[in-house]
Amino acid sequence: MSFIYYLIFTLLVITSFLEFSKGEKTSKQWYKIIVVIMMLTAGLGYGLSPDWIAYFRAFRDIDIIDWNDLKRYSDYQSMEIGYIVFNKIYNDIGFGFGMLSLTLVIISLYLKSLTIYKYTGLPALALFMYAIPTFMFEEHVHIRQGMACAITLYSIKYIIDKKLLKFILCIVIAYQFHESCIVFILAYWIVRVKFNQLLMGWIVTVAILGNYLGLTSIIEVIMEFMPFGQEKFADYQSDLDTESAIAVGDIVKVLTTMSIIIYNKYAEHDKLYCMFRNLLLMGIVLYFFLGKGIFGIRLPGYYLVFLGLTVSRLVYIFSGDQLKRNLLYYSFVFYTIFLIFWFQYKQGHKSNFANYKTFFSNESIYGIWKN
Repeated sequence: MSFIYYLIFTLLVITSFLEFSKGEKTSKQWYKIIVVIMMLTAGLGYGLSPDWIAYFRAFRDIDIIDWNDLKRYSDYQSMEIGYIVFNKIYNDIGFGFGMLSLTLVIISLYLKSLTIYKYTGLPALALFMYAIPTFMFEEHVHIRQGMACAITLYSIKYIIDKKLLKFILCIVIAYQFHESCIVFILAYWIVRVKFNQLLMGWIVTVAILGNYLGLTSIIEVIMEFMPFGQEKFADYQSDLDTESAIAVGDIVKVLTTMSIIIYNKYAEHDKLYCMFRNLLLMGIVLYFFLGKGIFGIRLPGYYLVFLGLTVSRLVYIFSGDQLKRNLLYYSFVFYTIFLIFWFQYKQGHKSNFANYKTFFSNESIYGIWKN
């Protein structure tokens, strides 16, 4: 992995430690500096993911396609119409693919970082847990889903304020970038459910047993009768069928659930923690029904992104003794650091993160403006 990524992770770890030691948020100015570095790193990056060629070709094709034919092209490419229209607007203005990708990353990280800073209490910890591996995917590879996830994460403000229509509007907008975000529509009601330790344990246990006993095939039957999303679900299923029987992600999700169950009593008095916890548990349940492998998450990702928010909020308002609070914090920090090296080991041969370049390099075939 290139130096710039290690720099980002190091800044986040140090800032997180200072936050934890002081028990208060880092300054908004310093936080913004780190976020801007992340924006520029991902937004200016060139040839980092295996998907960039397909996205660049689509951008180039759209330049010669009439506005009336965009819907047909959207169906042909299996890319949502909102993303296609975004491409068309930038083409008509005269921008290149570099400006498109930079803009998408800026919007995505702005919405995510804004939400994280506002609601977590220890935003550097939450952003660090987001940075690896989600940032490496959603701002580099799965840019459409990254945009959709940013909008759904931002919509948590309307869930908290109980503004249903504004929440639904966010889902509608996110759906224009990735149809899979429809799974987040349940979030508005999931956060209202009251969970105790026993119920949380049983829900996750049933999901795990359902996965390994083959009961999750029921989902396939249900999806056949859904008015949308069958094709997307089939794509994800075909990916999951190639995964091994037991993945590292399975173990991590189980350990995460155990940690929440053990420490839940020290934070259940906090409304925001309970909301984030419920959404995270939904993601874990979806993971065992629809996902395999810690880096192969798609549909559950809209909920699993709340891992960092849940843990940071839990640490921030923790009412137990200091030893337990320290154990909780350092366990998740060291786990996230481990993920950095695990990510490099598992994804290094599939990406170009170890050979970082920007689209200003001589070999780049696109830039800020169209050639």
